Amino acid sequence: MRPFLFVAIFLSVLGAGFFLFGSYATDHFTGAVKTEQRFEVRQNENILTLGTRLEESGIIYSRYTFVWYFVHEEKTRQLIAGQYALSGSLTVPELAVILTSGKTVSRDIKITFPEGWTFTKMAKRLTANDLPGEAFLVLVQTPLPGWRTQFDFLGDLPKGVSLEGYLFPDTYLFTPEATAEEIIIAMLQNFEKKYDATLRQGVARSGHALFAIVTLASIIEEEGRTKEERDMISDVFWKRIAIGQPLQSDATINYIHGTTRLQPTLKDTAAESLYNTYINKGLPLGPISSPSLVSLRAAIFPKSNPYFYFLVDANTGETVFSTTFEEHVRNRSLHGL
Repeated sequence: MRPFLFVAIFLSVLGAGFFLFGSYATDHFTGAVKTEQRFEVRQNENILTLGTRLEESGIIYSRYTFVWYFVHEEKTRQLIAGQYALSGSLTVPELAVILTSGKTVSRDIKITFPEGWTFTKMAKRLTANDLPGEAFLVLVQTPLPGWRTQFDFLGDLPKGVSLEGYLFPDTYLFTPEATAEEIIIAMLQNFEKKYDATLRQGVARSGHALFAIVTLASIIEEEGRTKEERDMISDVFWKRIAIGQPLQSDATINYIHGTTRLQPTLKDTAAESLYNTYINKGLPLGPISSPSLVSLRAAIFPKSNPYFYFLVDANTGETVFSTTFEEHVRNRSLHGL
């Protein structure tokens, strides 16, 4: 009987030791990766497979202590599938609370399109986030005919022109399965929301078509920094258009060449393009970016002033306005341009 007693005692001690180690490990051992990451618990996933993936992700120290805890606490059937925000700083009991309570996170992909971005930049950001950037690029350049009736503000959009300028810059949430059409519609719906009764009435009183307003707003976006500057620059540009004086906007030159120069070269300004406002009078072919609400308002409600010229000091970023060309030339010299 003694050998059997010895074996029984040994197994009891081993079991107690395993229990104590398991309890200690689950309460004190954590994963290697401390930053939060998205992790998906799959539908009907085996507990050992889940533990293995958690360990490989650095969220837990050991798959075995993870499995032991869930089996011991009878929680293996309480797991809820879904996306979770997890990090290696959590203990196994803390993980268990999250994974069995269904504290999932949204699967939506958060995308921010900054003010003044072109649709080309937007497409690249979509692609970088595993969304259909290439399809977006094609559809923006060849808008669906039905959108003109769905969104009345596209009524005066010239045929053959892209949606540049109408894709409202903002932060969006898209599902991983979102199509290019769904993404564009969401952005057009946002433009429609921002284009409220006050702006519509302002456009009607201005005597300008919305397409012209959006086009100028996209230029103002790049030319001015503050609301005050943009309101004044808007008045300068509308006056130039009225008297047939070229806008001479450096922003349009940068758009042609894909540059961000504060002072384009003479060669740059000589480029043959319908977007070149140095050699062509009036507005360019269309918007050069997606303007902010501030710039859109500036184009609709310009602030009256006596100026016809302005420049930006390369060192201070200050916008300096001038009434006459002679004064403008002096200011250029004073500010190193």
